[in-house]
Amino acid sequence: MNTIEPISKIAKWIRKSKQIRENTSNQWDFAIASITKPKEEEFKKPLDDIALRVTGKVEKPLMLSMAAILDMESEGFQNIFIVCGSGEPRDSIQECRGVLIEKILQKADVLKEEHNDTKKMFIVAKADDGYKVVFSWQEIFNTVIGGGVAVLTERDGRPLSETRDRIDLISAQDYYAGSRYVRDLRQIEVLLLR
Repeated sequence: MNTIEPISKIAKWIRKSKQIRENTSNQWDFAIASITKPKEEEFKKPLDDIALRVTGKVEKPLMLSMAAILDMESEGFQNIFIVCGSGEPRDSIQECRGVLIEKILQKADVLKEEHNDTKKMFIVAKADDGYKVVFSWQEIFNTVIGGGVAVLTERDGRPLSETRDRIDLISAQDYYAGSRYVRDLRQIEVLLLR
C-alpha cells in the first residue's frame, strides 16, 4: 500500500475544507432551545449510570445517562479525518452522529452574571484518563466551529452505547480534528476567567 496516497487525500480534504469555510456565509439560527430542569431521579442514579457530568458555572449541574444523551436532538457529520496537530493522520470517520455541546450547555443553563461574562468563559472537556481540551464560549456559540463540537452517540452506523460504555467528543470543523478529539469523555466544565 502506498502511504503517500492516503496522506495526499487528507491534505486535499483539508484544503477543500478551508475553501468551503471561506466561502460559507455565517447563517445562524439564534433560536434558543427550550431549557428544562433535570428530573430529580437524574441526581439519584448510581454513579455507573452517569455517562457525562456538566459542572462549573451553570445554574443546573447535569448528570446525564447514556439514555438521556441519546434522547437529545443529534446532528450528523460525514467524512471526518482525525489528524493530529503535527499533521499525522490517526483515523477517519465515514459517518457519525452526535449531540452538539451547545445544546447540552443550554440545558445546563450557564450562569452569566455580567454583560461581558461570555467573552471570558471557556469550556473544558475532560476524559476519564485526565486528558483535557478547551473551547471558548464564543467559539462554541459564535463561530462555525461550534456547529461541529459534539458528543458522539453513533459512529459509522453503530450506536456507541452498543459497542462500549463510553462517549467521545469531536470537533468536526477543526482543520486537525485529532487535536481536540476526546475519547471517554466524562465531564464538561464551564469556567469564567476573572
